[in-house]
Order: sequence, then C-alpha cells, then structure tokens
Amino acid sequence: MGYSAVKIFFFYESIDLGGQQTQTLQLLRRLSARSHQVGWLYLYGRDLVAEVEQVGAAIPVGTALLPGDYKRQPWKVIKIIMSLTRILKKDSPDFIVSGSGLGSFIVGVAARMLGIKHYRLMGCSLKQVEPTLLKYYRPLCVDKLIDLYLGWPEVFRELQSVGVSEAKCVALPPAVDSNMFFPNEKYRAKTRDELGIPAEEFVIGWIGRISRDMQVGNTIKTAKIMFDKGVHDFKVLLVGGGPWLQDLKQEAAELGLANHTIFTGWVPMHEVPAYVNAMDVVPLLELDPQGGSIVREAMACGRVALSVGGKSGTQASFMLPDCACLVSPENYIEEAVESILALKGDPVRRQYIGRHAATYASQHMSFDNQVNVILEKMYSHNTMPR
Repeated sequence: MGYSAVKIFFFYESIDLGGQQTQTLQLLRRLSARSHQVGWLYLYGRDLVAEVEQVGAAIPVGTALLPGDYKRQPWKVIKIIMSLTRILKKDSPDFIVSGSGLGSFIVGVAARMLGIKHYRLMGCSLKQVEPTLLKYYRPLCVDKLIDLYLGWPEVFRELQSVGVSEAKCVALPPAVDSNMFFPNEKYRAKTRDELGIPAEEFVIGWIGRISRDMQVGNTIKTAKIMFDKGVHDFKVLLVGGGPWLQDLKQEAAELGLANHTIFTGWVPMHEVPAYVNAMDVVPLLELDPQGGSIVREAMACGRVALSVGGKSGTQASFMLPDCACLVSPENYIEEAVESILALKGDPVRRQYIGRHAATYASQHMSFDNQVNVILEKMYSHNTMPR
C-alpha cells in the first residue's frame, strides 16, 4: 500500500514516558519508515525527545501547560494556541493528530484557522478520564474542530452520546511493538537477579505512570489482601514514576508491604521489556478498563495480563481466554486476588497463557496495522495521491 509522502504532526502535551506517548512514538517511527515527514509538538517533558529526533522533529510549543493549569491559568491556553498557530503556519503540515481532550481543542482552533486536517487519537475513555470535556462537548462545539476520531467502539459510543457522527469514527486495532516486547528468559533471570528477587518467587507487576488517577492503587490493594490472607512469598514490582510515587511508597510501608514492594522509578524505554519479563502477572484493575499498553506489553512478553471484563467489552475484544485473564466487574479486586492466587499456584497454566499471549500479540497487534488504517483514511479524506 503506497502513498505519496506527506507531512504529519502529532500534538501531545507531555513528551515524557507513558502509554499514549509510547503509541505516538511507534506511529511516528512507522510513518517515517514509509518516507512520510513527521513531528511531535509538545508542551513539557524531555524523556522521548532523543527517540523522536531519530525519526522526525521534536518541537516545543513554548509554553508549559502542566496538568490543572488550564483551570488555574486559562490565559495559557490562548497563548499556546497562538504559538501553535505560528508553528503550523511556518511548517505547513498536511495533517495534525491530537492526543488529548484539551489538546484537541487547542489544536482544533489552530488547525481550523489554517485549514489543516485535524484528527483526534483517542487514548482514554472520556467518561473515565475527561468527564468535564464530555460535559461541555456540545456547548464548546469541540466536534466542529475535529475531522476524524481514531479509537475503539466504546469510546465512539461515548462520543456519539454528545452528538458526534458515527461516520467520523475510525476504529484502530490494539497494538504493541512485538519487536521490542517479547518473551526472553535471559531478561527475566538477569533482571530478577539485579533486583534481588529469587527465581521461584511470584511477581505482580505494574508499568506506567504512578498517580492517583491510575489503576496502580488497585494493584497495591490486591497485594494487601493477599498479604492479609497469609500469602507473603511474593513481590510487587512497580516500574515507572509520577506525582504519587513518594506517597505510594509511604502507603505501601504503612500497609506492611515495604519488604514486598519494589519501586524502580522511571527507567529508560529500552530497559522496560526486561522488567516486564521479570513479572508473572500484570493486573490492570478498574470497573471497565479501556485497553491499556500495560496489558498489551505483558501479553507480548508472554506474561499473564489480568484485567476486568467490563460492560464495554473492550478488554474481551483482545484479551482472549487462552491469552489472558479477565475477572467480572462485580467485586473485581477480590476476584482478581483469587485469580492471582490460582495462577501463583499453577506455573503450568501461567506458561500456557503466556505462550498463547505472545503468539497472539505478534500476529494480531501491530502498529503497522494502525498506520495502514490512518493512512487509508488520510488518503480518502484528502485525496492524497498514491
């Protein structure tokens, strides 16, 4: 499938490590490999700048808008729109893809002034993560600023509830980089040795941003219930950093889990697969999760990903019975504990699920497939020459 080269910019506020940032970087790499010119516009962070610059431009917009600043200092939003408009006018991308609710508003205003096609890459459930935006979607006319939405069925249903046309919603398949994340026993042994984890000890894992609005708190709750049941031969391995890191360390200590919890802080991206391989089960626990790079990376590494089969059906669409574990939304933490304890006592079952998960991830969860969908829509939307 060949297309003439175009210039595609992405806008996401943070260029630090995180699930959506990882997806954005993977899309940039694959678009660049197909000779398209790419760039990432951002407001704060540094972690991924060098990675982005290997394939395209990392462009700071000039004003840092940290989480919550749009409420405390709303004038910054106007300043960012003005700065972004100047950059886009100078660099003239053919398309720009925003990755957050606030970002879609900022980009949408600038893109409309310049006549640039604007897509929204959905990275979360609006009801769960962006409820304020969803509430004001109609009054702010946000949909008029966006040409297409890239996401999955449940988030499209949320958008349609506020008047977004189904014709503007484009489904992307779930994706993970199986060239980076794959089963590796050498990674596993080396990482466990470095962390002081015995080869036979059971490890519950978390990868990502540690903040109060993430599901890492439910991972700690799960560990506490196990501990109270008298199960003490396990570790919780938390890979990542964030605003809640120090408080969570203190909370883990107060719960009696200090000797059972390992906090790595942020680690370089190329080291993350080694830590994932050191895990046995990787939970993502909330009432109705919507995907999550944490579970896809665990599956690709042949680990047991465990999540909740919520009413949206999002997790069940790719976390198939032989490839992962799903618990029901009712009492999902307690049910997760029982599933984890069963897995802990059954290494053969863990290996069986892990093998099937890694095979499924490599065969069905490809970023190249996402790029194919995006380019096809850009072609049909803008009559790009092939």
